[in-house]
Amino acid sequence: MKLTEEQRIAIKTHNITRIAEKNYRYIDWLPILEQPQLRTQEELIGRMSVMNALINISFEAPVHIIQQWIEKQNLTKHLSAWEKEILSKTQEDLDQYEINTLRWYLEGLWALMWAAKMIPDLDETEWNDESMAAMLPNLEEGEDNNRLDQITTMHSVEELYSMLDFYYRLHWYCVDERLAGKEAKVNEGIVYERRRALEWLLNAESDWDAIEMGT
Repeated sequence: MKLTEEQRIAIKTHNITRIAEKNYRYIDWLPILEQPQLRTQEELIGRMSVMNALINISFEAPVHIIQQWIEKQNLTKHLSAWEKEILSKTQEDLDQYEINTLRWYLEGLWALMWAAKMIPDLDETEWNDESMAAMLPNLEEGEDNNRLDQITTMHSVEELYSMLDFYYRLHWYCVDERLAGKEAKVNEGIVYERRRALEWLLNAESDWDAIEMGT
């Protein structure tokens, strides 16, 4: 499904109103986002699955165990080049940047769980909920990927695009506050990671390792 320019402008207008009501700053001339190119349900499930697995590494799970699980669940094709590089290392070889990056996957995964209708809302003022783990495969307990493989729902293109547009405008606010030496009312990391995941989902040609995140 494609969105008309009128629909995309209406979504921009709606989100600016929403942002203004929350007392966040915005600019009218930040452009409308490009026409969405939604990925498939299989791609969504695959990305959520590898993110859920890789997050375990940031909590000191042995890298080779996570790699074996991903291979056994036939998820290797969903890994990015950077993620494959991570899986070629041992836990001792990982630096703090790599560990932190994987830990931040929690917020990107939370956004994709919303996209798959696993959670009801994506509140920009809240971190991912503690209920998250119970909805996902528990690798430590030897679970397979069945919980995610069974997902058959996804929000509409219009709903996904609207959420991405909202986080895009929030990201501008966070960046502009930081550049001005101020602190935004929402966490920039949360906004960045969720926007990144939604950008990937709505741009089928994008590379997970090089998502365009300009504001």
